[in-house]
Amino acid sequence: MRLSERLMDNGIIINSACKTKPEILREMVDVLIEAFSLKHRDEILEAVLTREKTKSTGIGCGLAVPHAKVDYVDRMCMVAAIVKDGIEFDTLDKEPVYLLMLIVSPSNTVGPHIKALSSVARIMADADVRNDLIRAKTPAEFLGLLREAEDKYLTL
Repeated sequence: MRLSERLMDNGIIINSACKTKPEILREMVDVLIEAFSLKHRDEILEAVLTREKTKSTGIGCGLAVPHAKVDYVDRMCMVAAIVKDGIEFDTLDKEPVYLLMLIVSPSNTVGPHIKALSSVARIMADADVRNDLIRAKTPAEFLGLLREAEDKYLTL
């Protein structure tokens, strides 16, 4: 799955000023609501926060992939965020998170959600890709770098 086809310029936060995990999750959900013209902001945020309480989605190596399945969307929705100063995110490696990809999918689907998580894992395994994305100065640059990584690591 090509993540770049699920992200929009207005769904990419460059240099978030958030300092905590709850703050960045709120900001990302707010951007998701705006970018995809969604309703049920509080319910979607609660689903994301509840998923985090179950087990942190902080993968490590500066990356977190918060995600949730909800009844309030009819398609998979994604946003990304860069936190240049990093935030503590309960990662396995205990390192700060600089790059986040939020995925929210309909409750009644499984395949696309799993494929998106798999694509994130495959692409972000490359430290150079992660670092390039973190250094992106604009949403357009972020998407361009992501497309290049997808061309390299994802088969169609």
